[in-house]
Amino acid sequence: MKGYSTENQAAFLYSRGRFLSHRVSLLLFLLILSVPFNGGRVLYGIPPRIGIVAGESALQTSEAWSALVSFVEERFGILFRYEVFDGHRSLLKALKERWIDLGCIDVAWYVREQGWIRPLLRTEVRGQTAYRVVLIVQRNSIFYRTSDLRGFELYLKPPFEEMAGFYAPLAFLSSYLPVPIGSIRFLDTYESILKGVAYGKGMEVGAIPEYLWIQYRGSRVLESLRVLDTLPWIPTPVIVMRTSDEEARFTELIRILSTLSTMEQGKQILEGISCSGFTTDRIPNEAIMALSEQIQKVDMYYGPPK
Repeated sequence: MKGYSTENQAAFLYSRGRFLSHRVSLLLFLLILSVPFNGGRVLYGIPPRIGIVAGESALQTSEAWSALVSFVEERFGILFRYEVFDGHRSLLKALKERWIDLGCIDVAWYVREQGWIRPLLRTEVRGQTAYRVVLIVQRNSIFYRTSDLRGFELYLKPPFEEMAGFYAPLAFLSSYLPVPIGSIRFLDTYESILKGVAYGKGMEVGAIPEYLWIQYRGSRVLESLRVLDTLPWIPTPVIVMRTSDEEARFTELIRILSTLSTMEQGKQILEGISCSGFTTDRIPNEAIMALSEQIQKVDMYYGPPK
């Protein structure tokens, strides 16, 4: 370079290299910041992964969440992923080991594990963030009050999937009379519970969510059934995150999921996952304390689910 000494040339090239390096770093930083505003991206550019318990059908659960993921990506340009688990234990293990970022879990599991997780969203079922369990008996059953129950057989869903629905009936019934472990039968689906009670010997008692009883109204199987008792309200499942993580990473996803119930197509997508919407409302402390008492009471008599 004319008019410059060798030392000056070297200093000039060094300073120019540093300037270009800073420009590249600044450009990369701005690209990272722009990630939330670009289609198909979320904060930090890594799509969060949500864990879901399979429920009555792993295939149907996967198909329903696949439709939800596709709709959110097409409508809002936001990417997230899901993974289906066979139970809450494997889901929470994956969350703790950071294989997934969020988990949609039964509220009883949140009560058990709230030391290291916190809720981000609550699910709504038929517009409610809580549901009730009803005890059903055969229409011709000799049982007309809960206190009448003697020598009966109790039908429940497996405790791994319906935790609150498992604890609430046992805690409620044990306040009237002990329920022998040998009298508890776990049936895979709510439909099998309905049919098991309707076409049994008349000594069976089933526990199902009240909203499913309403949903089945008009069906032939309900003609042979009646409600024996209705239990207190239970919070619906929640989407949780690790307390050690930054909530900011999920802010946009939370906002999008919270608005789905306001769109016609969004409502149809939500129906597939047996949900009418998501809300950021907090779980009342009294509901958490009541469920905690139910869990402790049942575990005292029957032990925790294995």
